Amino acid sequence: PREEEKSAWGYLGSNGPAYWYQLNETYGTCKGIKQQTPIDLKVEDFTNSTQIELNVIKPTDLILLNNGHTYQVQRSEGTIEKPALYEDATLKVDGETYYLAQYHFHMPSEHHIEGRDLLLEGHWVFKTSSEQDAKAAVLGVFFDLGERDEPGLEPIVEIIDKKPVEVNDHVNITISLSEQIFKRVKTVYSYIGSLTTPPCTEDIRWFVSSDVQSISPSQFKSLKYVLKYNSRFTQKRLDGGEPTSH
Repeated sequence: PREEEKSAWGYLGSNGPAYWYQLNETYGTCKGIKQQTPIDLKVEDFTNSTQIELNVIKPTDLILLNNGHTYQVQRSEGTIEKPALYEDATLKVDGETYYLAQYHFHMPSEHHIEGRDLLLEGHWVFKTSSEQDAKAAVLGVFFDLGERDEPGLEPIVEIIDKKPVEVNDHVNITISLSEQIFKRVKTVYSYIGSLTTPPCTEDIRWFVSSDVQSISPSQFKSLKYVLKYNSRFTQKRLDGGEPTSH
């Protein structure tokens, strides 16, 4: 019953992304207002540079959960809807500090680069505080097929290979993924967009890394088994505004 209460949305058929705005009156923004995400990233649209600083000071107890739409990593405190902020993992930009709330995965990638999608995209969701009106920023990282395992994803894959996590369930996980990934983010595409799932809230700062990480074929197979297809199609910018910094 829990899924029905939340106006079941998904990625295929009549409750897929094209219909989200019809499923619940609070999802109206998903129809595409001004600045919806994901978009196709074209290098020529990005001219100015944005500097961001990513940090993880120390590890913490984390859980891997299945919320019915993706696999998500967050602190063991808090709930699926409202993860506790991880104050030792930060994104700093323009003198403002955002704290990591959770990260999760989409397959194939939601953002495209020059018209092409990649195998997998991780989204690290940060907030300025745990208040209702906190600002949000998301770091997007692409993964594509390579020869070697991605060590940061291995703890997630090991859990999936033993036994996938049931919907609305979670398991404890020891992982330092953010630290390893953050060190490799050198250049980002930056623009103002939205959440890529209902209610598709706008005014979200996006930073998408242009550095693609690699995953091995066996890791891809394991992740594909549980994520299946959970990607929103690219959006047109209805405000005529284009992303501008890189």
